[in-house]
Amino acid sequence: MEGLLQCVLLIFFVGPLVGLAQDSKSTVEILEAETAEHRIGDRGPIYTNLGHEHFTAAFEVVVGTDGKAVSARTSDGFIGDLTLLCKTWRYKPFERNGQPVIARVRESVTILPISEFTGARVPFPEIHDWNSLRIALNRSGCYGMCSTYEIEIRGDGTVLYDGQAFVGTTGKRKVQISHASLVKLVDKFRGADYFSLASGYVSGVTDMPTYVSSISFDGVSKSVLDYVGREVGMPAGVSDVEAAIDRLSGASHWIGRK
Repeated sequence: MEGLLQCVLLIFFVGPLVGLAQDSKSTVEILEAETAEHRIGDRGPIYTNLGHEHFTAAFEVVVGTDGKAVSARTSDGFIGDLTLLCKTWRYKPFERNGQPVIARVRESVTILPISEFTGARVPFPEIHDWNSLRIALNRSGCYGMCSTYEIEIRGDGTVLYDGQAFVGTTGKRKVQISHASLVKLVDKFRGADYFSLASGYVSGVTDMPTYVSSISFDGVSKSVLDYVGREVGMPAGVSDVEAAIDRLSGASHWIGRK
């Protein structure tokens, strides 16, 4: 049974590495102590229904001068799809000689059985600076015809859409939504008790798409990875948040295939 579980894990997790987007000569290697000081939000754990084993997934993440992760890869070849979660991570910008720099950090995520989820509640913070708000949704491809696209929503109402495959509209689009729509969307996150959720829910099935939602504002950040998460016990509120991002961003008419 243990061998079968390891096989399932490898089928799901091993995938092509996501290349580092920056020239290695232009990046600054950051040690763990400094990384910890700059980290915004949590880094796991991820919960699965793949038995009782504990795993650790290691990553190299390139962080832009604005503190946002721009690319990620696994350092040991074990994890593939979780790089989508890595790319939602945020940091206080790294500096050298008073100037922001592109940084390479090393992170790890613990993967635990869902039976060990504690469910400690974290209150949803009030938003003070709406201009700092960033909401995002990334739906990945699969081995079938799964819609693949990214949405980013900013606090001023700007919506950035990037349709990649199996969507009605491919390519980049930009639209503006009202503050009232932003408030409704944030209320969906609040209703899902989003900051109390696990960082990810991963089922043992294969060939399915990965969804990653995220929200950040006022120096706080939270992301949730959903890989057939409902089979692992993921609350329905996560799916509600994902659907609300599609709908309230106005991207639904770009996503739907004719």
